[in-house]
Amino acid sequence: MNATLAALVLLAATGAAPRVLTLDPAASTVRFHVSHKLHEVDGVSRMAEGKAILEPDGTVRTMVRIPVQSFDSGDANRDSHMLETLQAGQHPYVVFKGVGAVPSTAPGAPVAVTLRGELDFHGVKRAVEVPVSVQFGADGSARVQGKLTVSLEAHKVERPSLLLVKLDDRCTIAFDLKLGRSG
Repeated sequence: MNATLAALVLLAATGAAPRVLTLDPAASTVRFHVSHKLHEVDGVSRMAEGKAILEPDGTVRTMVRIPVQSFDSGDANRDSHMLETLQAGQHPYVVFKGVGAVPSTAPGAPVAVTLRGELDFHGVKRAVEVPVSVQFGADGSARVQGKLTVSLEAHKVERPSLLLVKLDDRCTIAFDLKLGRSG
């Protein structure tokens, strides 16, 4: 019996199946922060969507995407310029796909997980490692929090200027995601 078939037989015998968790956009936020010498800019999206598949061995595979047009900085003019700068018509989503190992799915204290994967931002895909905190609820849900810093230049974003000074290259993306059991 080959190893794949043996693994399938073992999974079937133990009844172990992957758990699918679906992101709840109403209970989740993705924030960004950029800096300029003259001011700071923060924005938020509450329209993220995604899934996490948790395998019986603790492996987790994730995918999260956020519509670029959903980010709101509180200034409609600035947001319109951001959509133009990020070419939202050509690159409508920021997408992260990653894989990690969850040491425990027991409800209670948060566990640290490093997700290794790919960030697709402005049509440029780059390898990233994202440290996250995962806290499982008694109902099988999960809260995932973390942040990463992205180089705008590495993603071929032309940094806007104000008074001949360009926006800093770093964009911090912080997230607080609530995922619930599917099906």
